[in-house]
Amino acid sequence: MELIIVSPFEKKTIQISWIEVNTPVGNFVLQRGHAPMIVSLSAGKDIIICLANGKHETITAQRGGLLEINRIEARLLLHA
Repeated sequence: MELIIVSPFEKKTIQISWIEVNTPVGNFVLQRGHAPMIVSLSAGKDIIICLANGKHETITAQRGGLLEINRIEARLLLHA
């Protein structure tokens, strides 16, 4: 699955296995083939990414943001 991370400071694309996000309505783990959706990210919460090689990375959504997912990619939009 492809993850596109967009912020005011950078845009990068990485290959991932799954992504875990915290939203105002709960915690979601999303993988390739997930139903399309857009979720709001909780400010100050961690986003955990499992890279295609199995390693984990963590990003903190300091001011929140949005995650748009379809069956083959996810687009993470972070506030400044």
